[in-house]
Parts: sequence; C-alpha cells; structure tokens
Amino acid sequence: MNAFFKSARSMIFAVGTTALIAACGGGGGDGSDSGGGNENPPIARMAAVLTTDFTSSSLASMPVSDPTNVAIDGQPLHSDSTARAFGSTLFVINRLGADNIQALDAANGYATLWQCSVGNGNNPHDIVRITPEKGYVTLYGGVGVAVVNLRPNPDCTDFIRSTIDLSSLADSDGIPEADKMVIIEDRLYVTLQRLENFVPDELGIVAVIDTNSDTLIGSIPLSSPNPFAETKGLPLDPDSGKILVSSVGVFGVPDGGIERVDPVSGIAEGFFITEQDLGGDINDFVILSPTRGYAIVSDANFDNSLVRFNPSTGEVDATLLSGSAFLPDAEWDEATNQLFVASQDFSDPGVRIFAEDDSEITSSPISVGLPPFHINFVE
Repeated sequence: MNAFFKSARSMIFAVGTTALIAACGGGGGDGSDSGGGNENPPIARMAAVLTTDFTSSSLASMPVSDPTNVAIDGQPLHSDSTARAFGSTLFVINRLGADNIQALDAANGYATLWQCSVGNGNNPHDIVRITPEKGYVTLYGGVGVAVVNLRPNPDCTDFIRSTIDLSSLADSDGIPEADKMVIIEDRLYVTLQRLENFVPDELGIVAVIDTNSDTLIGSIPLSSPNPFAETKGLPLDPDSGKILVSSVGVFGVPDGGIERVDPVSGIAEGFFITEQDLGGDINDFVILSPTRGYAIVSDANFDNSLVRFNPSTGEVDATLLSGSAFLPDAEWDEATNQLFVASQDFSDPGVRIFAEDDSEITSSPISVGLPPFHINFVE
C-alpha cells in the first residue's frame, strides 16, 4: 500500500459528516435511516442561495428556521457561479467569463471582502479551505489547481501562491479539466474529467496532492468517464468516510453512477447505484445513511426527477418530484433535518423543502428572486 494512502487512515472516519458540511454545504448522517440530526443546531443558520437566469445572477438568503423570510442581496454576481461556505464566509466561484473568486461576509450583509482573479480563461470550478489563510481552487480551463491566499492584499497580487500542474494526468488535449475537491487530513483529492471537446476521452481520475508540499503524489482511476455533479463538491460517505464520486459518462446515455473511493487503499470501488437504476443522468445527490440517499436525475427528454434511493440495495424507493423543471441542487440541512431543493421551474421557480418523512413542507416554491441554482448553509 502506498504511503499517501496509509496516511489518510487515522482521520478518515472522524472527518465524515463535518467535512461533508464544510466542503459542500450538504448534510451527512449518523448512519441511521433517520438521516442524523444536530442536538445543538446553530442559532443563526442561513441558507445562502445563488440565483441565476444564466444572463444575470444574485444572492438570496433565508433562515433555515423561517425560510419564507427571504432577503435578496442586490449586488450582481457572475451569471455562471457556484459557492462554498466556510463558517460565515461564502466563497463565490465566478466561472468562465469572470474567472475569479469572490469572498462574501455573511455576518455583514454578504459584503464583498475581496474579489481576486485566477487568470482569464482558467475557469475556476471549486474552492476548499485548509487553513484560514490557505486554500485551493481548481482551474477547469487550466493545467490543474491554484494554491491561493484566502486573506489577500487589496490588489490581489498575493492571491495565487503557486499552481499545481496536473497535466501529466490529462487526456490528449493536455487539459485535465480539474473539477471538484475534498481535503482529508493532509491530502487533497481532485476529480479530473479528462474531456476532449466536452466529450469524455478517457476514464475519470482522482488526483492526490500532498498539502504540505503542494505536489502531486498519486492518482486513482475511476470506474467511468466524466466525474460530474452540477453543484456538489466531493462529499464523504457518512458511514464509511470514503469519498463519494458521481460520474455521468456521456450525457444522455445511462452509463454512469455513484461510487465510493477509498483514500486508504487508493481504490475506486465501482458503482453501488447506476444511472440505469436511478433513471437518468445524475445532476446531484445526497447520501445520509447506508439505506437513505437522494438524487436528482435527468432523463432522455431532459425532464428532471428527485428520487429517494437505498445505497445498500441500489433500489429507488420513491420519487418526490418529477417534471420539466430543471433541478440543479439538493442539500440536506442537519439543523432542521430537511431537504432544500433548487427548482428552476419556468412558471414558478424557487426553493422547495421536504421534511424528514419526505413530505413537502412548501405549498409552493419559495421565491428567491431569480431562479435558484445553488444552496449553501452558512453559520
């Protein structure tokens, strides 16, 4: 067994649920079918919702305890953006065409703390924080991952500390398409899509980076091409602590699924549920326990469904939503044990919320201004 896989062993189970929330704003679980809970939920916990009509974009905020009390922030964001929440800071990833990271202070009305470029055309896709000062940004249009200063000077001249070149793992075009990330102890795991003209060229890969030296030290081949999730990062399985990766393969073809990647052994374990099981391409997913998960899937007609499935059996248990509305994101809130879903229904876009028993709490989608795209929970 390689040394870099062995080093993950001591922390793997401890980081499961905590890292899941920190990395992607979703929820974990306690291993039971109830989906877990939080005995002392945060007092001021907000759902920060990035909204977009893909021409303009903004931010809305709703208390999880009173989600109809929506505040819409007036500052414009890039029309193609996602975000990651760390504490009270929301890092907005303004993707291709803006190519920058924007830090917002949730404790101060989401005021912009700083906004720094990653270089024109580098197309940032994800951000993770390892210390209050140091983070990583995937450069989907570049050669790999930028090491960044999360407390940069006002002129941003010290924002990019260095770049970790992953082109040795790229396909024939030399661009690895670095996408999503998660940190486990002192290792950074990065999915590489390896596309040629937006079509999968080879199997996807998880690159492994030593965060002490910021160097590439290994890679883990996946079971399918094109690891993809519309908004999710790389969550950890709440039961095993392994990395959860969804791969879509070729869009419109049921050839992908969700698998666990063991950072200790360095092995991708194969799909425990497939796109054929789920009924379409996987847009997003949430796994709460060995017997309870949710997925958003898109069928051959591009209709979207929100389904509940059993990760242990690979069976779909129920369909909560189905129709023509684009559903880009689903996030579990541990403070309320509720599932928040972004719905871009043409006639009635908004956030829909489901209770622990899968019943819908919202009688109609909660309007957040523009159609919702990505939900993060901010303390």
